[in-house]
Amino acid sequence: MTHQVRVTPETRFRIGSVSKPFTAAAVAHLVEDGVLDLDAPVGTYVPSWPAKRWPVTTRQLAGHIGGVRHYRGRENFSMASYPDVLSGLAIFEDDSLISEPGTDYSYSSYGWNLISAVVEGASGEPFLDYMDAVVFGPLEMAGTVADEVRPVIPHRTRFYVRGEDGGAVNAPYVDNSYKWAGGGFLST
Repeated sequence: MTHQVRVTPETRFRIGSVSKPFTAAAVAHLVEDGVLDLDAPVGTYVPSWPAKRWPVTTRQLAGHIGGVRHYRGRENFSMASYPDVLSGLAIFEDDSLISEPGTDYSYSSYGWNLISAVVEGASGEPFLDYMDAVVFGPLEMAGTVADEVRPVIPHRTRFYVRGEDGGAVNAPYVDNSYKWAGGGFLST
């Protein structure tokens, strides 16, 4: 809108929570390879994950029944940069679980952030590298990338929100480095 640039098949948009099924594909690959047990406590793959009142599993996290909370307030508009998946867990890792895993459904992007750390632990590779090698590369999804703020990403759209008067205004700056798996990818 700002520069009157037309959308093309190469235009990259934020896909938000559609990032989760792509991450699920990576999880499925690890399960198929026999290196990830969906029912093992996440601490098996993420030793730095603090002990909680109850253990939580990857299966529970993926089904939004892991007891990990979702965003509070404007946390999803974070401007903080996180150098890796594990550092992004700092936002919620010291919180108590909101329910005993397996008992209550509660939508949680943070649960998927924790799954990205499980992917790293099980694969032995950085999450984004693993996604490129196992999901995006084989599926020839060259237009799907992490929404990193520092690099210039060709064909990335400018983002807008509805202003107080109902018209479009530039969206606030957001650094999605804390939530690649839960909602941090761009795609065509």
